[in-house]
Amino acid sequence: MAQFPLVSLSIPVYNGAEFIQVMLNSIEQITYPNLEIIVSDDDSTDKSVTLIKSCQLSNCKIFTHSRYGLVNNWNYCIKQAKGKYIKFLFQDDAIKPDCITKMVEVAEQDKQIGLLFSDRKLISQKPLDPKHFPENLYQGWSNLQPVQPGLSLLQDPNLLKHPHNKIGEPTNILIRTEVFEQVGLFDPSFKQYPDLEMWLRIMTRYKIAFIDEKLASFRIHPNQATSYNLAQKDSWSEIYRVWLKLIRDPAYQVIPVTTRQRIKMTLVKQLLKEYIKSIFLSKWHRCSVIKELIKTTLKSN
Repeated sequence: MAQFPLVSLSIPVYNGAEFIQVMLNSIEQITYPNLEIIVSDDDSTDKSVTLIKSCQLSNCKIFTHSRYGLVNNWNYCIKQAKGKYIKFLFQDDAIKPDCITKMVEVAEQDKQIGLLFSDRKLISQKPLDPKHFPENLYQGWSNLQPVQPGLSLLQDPNLLKHPHNKIGEPTNILIRTEVFEQVGLFDPSFKQYPDLEMWLRIMTRYKIAFIDEKLASFRIHPNQATSYNLAQKDSWSEIYRVWLKLIRDPAYQVIPVTTRQRIKMTLVKQLLKEYIKSIFLSKWHRCSVIKELIKTTLKSN
């Protein structure tokens, strides 16, 4: 099935029984003919695994293990994948029946495409704060093309502007599996933006493709990791640590010096704004965190 290369549909699971049936219904409607399904259960205490087993999905492997945590569970999925491409699908999300077919069709046209993303639909029972859950993320780029070098996106003048993640969540992404051999796995030191940091890392070596169609649905609810992470004490600082990695980590040394300097100056300016605001609000712990970030940033080449 050369025209239909194997795709690893990777499903990291943790206590997802509330919405998992919608995700399973989505899988049953997929039209792509050459899938392996990898379920990695992160020591769920609900009926997630039972529900998945009852669905009797073809070519499905279910892995159960001790609690790895969100990002390491993603990485575990990747390590099990045998496909040419990896397509993540989260337990509370869904994709359109032709999502994988359309994505693979584009990806197969150019071996340099490492990541392909589409627009996505947000699902929520309550009104969403656009600051945290913006629609039409892709419109944040200044000149997004159907296919373009990732480096051009890393040099986009809007790179550091809101929305910070202009690609989206893993559910609306297709990744060439060899990419992870070249750039490494998701960085578990990030809780809120591990996906964004990975997309930026992939941009350093590969082309990025975009399909202007809502091929995936991303559900927002209080029990998901995204909502939980936003409520944590230092979640506000993580985007600055992502930017700091852009100017310090060897993986990003291919970014032109002038671009890295621009990122550095923007980071310092934003941190100074955060510092002044934190003093005004008497948030002294935040002030100390910002001081360390500024110090580290200024030491960076």
